Amino acid sequence: MKRVLVILSGVILLLIIAAFSVPFFIPKSVYKKQIETAATNALQREVILAGDVNISVFPRIAASVSEVTVANPDGFATPYMIEAGELRGSVKWMPLLSRRVDVQEIAFVDANVFLQRKADGSTNWELASSDTPSETTENSGGSFDAGIASAVLQNASLTYQDDESGKTYELTDFDLQASLRGMDQPLSAEASGLFQNQVFDLSLRLETPEALTSNLPATMEFKLSSNLGDIRYDGNVQLGDAPSVDGAFNIASSDVAALARQFDLELPAQDALGRVQISGQANGPLDALVFTGLDLSHSSELLSASYAGDVSLAGDGSISGNLSVSSKELRGLLAAADTELAPGDTLQSFAVSGAAAGSFKSIMVNNLSLSLDELSGTGKAGIDLSAATPRIIGDLDMPTLDLTPFMGEPEQDASTTSKGIQPWSDEPLDLSGLKSVNADLDLKVGTLTVGDITLTDAVMEVDLSNGLLTADLSQFKAFNGNWLGKLTVDARPTAPKVNFDMQGENVAVSNLLGTLAGFDSLTGTGQFKVSAQSTGGSIDEIMNALDGQVSTNLSEGVIKGLNVAALVRSASTLKEAVATGSVQNLNFSEALSENAETDFSSFDTVLTINDGVANVDLMKLLNPVLGIDGSGQINLAGQSMDLRLATSVDKAAQGQGSVVQLNGIPVPVRISGAWDNPKITPDLSGVTNALKAELGSRVLQELGLTEAGGSGGTESVINGLLGVGGAQGDTDSSDEDAPTSAEDAALQALGGLLSNRNKKKTDD
Repeated sequence: MKRVLVILSGVILLLIIAAFSVPFFIPKSVYKKQIETAATNALQREVILAGDVNISVFPRIAASVSEVTVANPDGFATPYMIEAGELRGSVKWMPLLSRRVDVQEIAFVDANVFLQRKADGSTNWELASSDTPSETTENSGGSFDAGIASAVLQNASLTYQDDESGKTYELTDFDLQASLRGMDQPLSAEASGLFQNQVFDLSLRLETPEALTSNLPATMEFKLSSNLGDIRYDGNVQLGDAPSVDGAFNIASSDVAALARQFDLELPAQDALGRVQISGQANGPLDALVFTGLDLSHSSELLSASYAGDVSLAGDGSISGNLSVSSKELRGLLAAADTELAPGDTLQSFAVSGAAAGSFKSIMVNNLSLSLDELSGTGKAGIDLSAATPRIIGDLDMPTLDLTPFMGEPEQDASTTSKGIQPWSDEPLDLSGLKSVNADLDLKVGTLTVGDITLTDAVMEVDLSNGLLTADLSQFKAFNGNWLGKLTVDARPTAPKVNFDMQGENVAVSNLLGTLAGFDSLTGTGQFKVSAQSTGGSIDEIMNALDGQVSTNLSEGVIKGLNVAALVRSASTLKEAVATGSVQNLNFSEALSENAETDFSSFDTVLTINDGVANVDLMKLLNPVLGIDGSGQINLAGQSMDLRLATSVDKAAQGQGSVVQLNGIPVPVRISGAWDNPKITPDLSGVTNALKAELGSRVLQELGLTEAGGSGGTESVINGLLGVGGAQGDTDSSDEDAPTSAEDAALQALGGLLSNRNKKKTDD
């Protein structure tokens, strides 16, 4: 028996010696050819081992191959997918006896991997399957446990080329040192390199890779640092159909814009982004993460922002926390967002802060504090993105709201009048913004200023739906009065429609007309109502198509530039001027001047507007001794007027008087011309025809009583009728035997007088 054991030991020793010595007797070309064939069949790509193949079995099983290439299929940018300077590996002997593969080292040196996705979607890393069936674990007679003491990538590079997007990414100078003693042992790895020419360092520690492969949570520590940013995660990771995490994270970047450019990303207002830091707890599946204790901050020259609270990515997402956003370079921020602004001193800074709550589709900010340049406000505001058109929601209280700086400087026009009144703008109205967003806003404004118009204590409800804007002003104060009104702007048709109704009590009409129309010749306090509608693509078109009604009921006021009492006192002078044809020599300095005034106790008007022209339906002025009835038109589109005021006087001061007349013919006052420079004159246009008709008839009657050819009698009659000469004598109009020559002479004289006066009036 002893002898048998010796023989068996000798045989085993010979086998071991043979196992160690056989590789030295087998030519390397045999190994090389076998490896190339096996690799080519496995990858379905040509594999070439251009360098040496070395195999050793003592003190461990080891092999190395140099100058290895794996070919690319035809049609790709490079001939090789993989080029490696050296591949080497070694395995310990003794663990193999216990069915354990203990890899002492596996190294990939000077490797260059090129991956490409062509424009048609095909890639070079999709390997064709081999026709040789592989043995399953069940047929292999069992499984091996494995461990790797050292896995090394040295001076490796990876290039990814995407022909469809035209982008190329490069990982170069990549070094990796990893260790895994067993699947139930910790995995550690350290790596460094350059990605797109940016240096980075990476470290990873995984408690048990076996837990990951079993879809169990595994503790992970991960760190990535570079010149552009740092990432750190410390917590659990679980794989499976829905990978998830549960741990703390910290992300920081010194330059988000540069980081985005590094990965060819396009972010909103990218050039405005700067340093960002985010930290908190992440929990849940990767596609439905929940961040708690989130702390985010951003700072750059153009934008500062912070958020503290919770965020969930599940479903429509949810937000609950405090946010703050501000900029001291708002114009630069808008420029970075590709928003062009006209030159100006507005939109220089803004700040918003509050408590945000809601989802990614509908978020509301409560305890809101906002500012824009010198404007500020508090309340709440939000946005709803659940519908096709976003809706802005808000309830704001603003101490002051001055919109004047945001309206731009008015362009100077050659047709601008001496007091600065400009023609209505014919620039097309761009109301497309009313269709891009909906709104539901409640506003309380202490002082609202738009140009020269100032509103105080304004309460507004604004509704904007699909291009239809409705602004309901339930109360506001303006022009010393209390107002309410409603404005609608319909931007849905090609030509926008405008409709507004306003009414005010205790309104100072001089402030109103002076501010809106540059007309300050009327004062008084009372009611003012306006209801109008129009259609047009510009302000000029809207004013020319304006229809509606305006009414006033004023008391205790003054008409400036006109003294009706003085005009009445000039009646005898007016009669004489008409009679003598010397109207051009009249002097109404007292009645018509900048300092002249006519006070009134009441002044009522009703104007009907049609196509931009307001026709006077009612214009009645009363004071204790005077009454004025007005007629005419006010051209709102042309910014001019043509009014006639017929006066009456009550010498008994009873409020009802007789019309101021010239021998029974009314003499109105005419107010005409541009709003900013109206001209006030006596209107004698009706006197001429009336005198001619009346005096002509009466002269014929008087001439019937005179002798034929008596010119002196005719002149005496005319003078008597006009009240210039002596008293008018009584005559018998029944005498119809007067010579025709005398009648012709009288009519010629009268016609010459009146035509001469008319000519002079026209010249004036």
